[in-house]
Amino acid sequence: MLNDYKDKQELAYNLFIKDIMNNCVTHAYLIDENNYSDSFNMVLSFVKAILCENKYFDNSKCSECSLCKRIDDGNYPELKIISADGTYIKKQQITSLQQEFSRSAVEGKKRIYIIRDCEKMRAEAANSMLKFLEEPEDDIIAILMTNNINNVLSTIISRCKVIKLNNVINEDIVVDEALEKLAIDFVTTLETKGIDTIISVKDIWFSVVSAKDRDKMIVVFDRMIDIYYDIVKIIMGNSNIKCMKWKEEIIELSKLNKLEGVLEKINILLDAKDSIKFNVNSNLLMDMIIISIGGINNGSRY
Repeated sequence: MLNDYKDKQELAYNLFIKDIMNNCVTHAYLIDENNYSDSFNMVLSFVKAILCENKYFDNSKCSECSLCKRIDDGNYPELKIISADGTYIKKQQITSLQQEFSRSAVEGKKRIYIIRDCEKMRAEAANSMLKFLEEPEDDIIAILMTNNINNVLSTIISRCKVIKLNNVINEDIVVDEALEKLAIDFVTTLETKGIDTIISVKDIWFSVVSAKDRDKMIVVFDRMIDIYYDIVKIIMGNSNIKCMKWKEEIIELSKLNKLEGVLEKINILLDAKDSIKFNVNSNLLMDMIIISIGGINNGSRY
């Protein structure tokens, strides 16, 4: 239940409780997951609290009612959960949601939909979602979730109440110079030497981050994604980059890339970072990244 997150996610917890108790739950929330591993379960707890007629937030009062069990089992008709169909969330998924929610509720006073990884919406899907958010109905609540808020349309962000979760997974990890340096060294070596040096590139990675240290892997993935976003900015003539201490290296890397290729590399890294949650083989994951990005660099795609 929601009270389970009172300590680890104090700010978000208090915001959720305040909205429910004051009967001011907004029509749309955007949850910045910030790599919190239990973010989806927390959102489901929020949903349960919204729908609970007694406004119970903990099991000591709730006694595991049928509503909560049905939500956990995916059998509550007024809750819909959308995730990527393959790589992207497609327009048809959003259109189907809108059509379903245009009909009267089967039960309950509120209808709620959750969109996971909302940054993966294709342009057409995002535009359809925007129209849905622009004309909210009193009984419909949207909860959008993302680990990459920078990839979410600003027009969607502006129509949502944004709540950022604490990065509990990584709260004890100091992002020291070794992890920071690994990100730029890995990207630079991969970009300049490519797939032909797959062994040495992997050696660079595993000399700093062990195959089982998934928390540190996420930190380094975030830094590499930042680097590629900065390359995009340089290519587009924007010198206001995030990783200023590597500005010279990033400028040189931008000369080796075309915009379309960099955007695909970012998507490769975002997908790879998401897969870390599912206990994938780290060695195979690194092989995939090196081969995929190396293939782009060798001109097979761009």
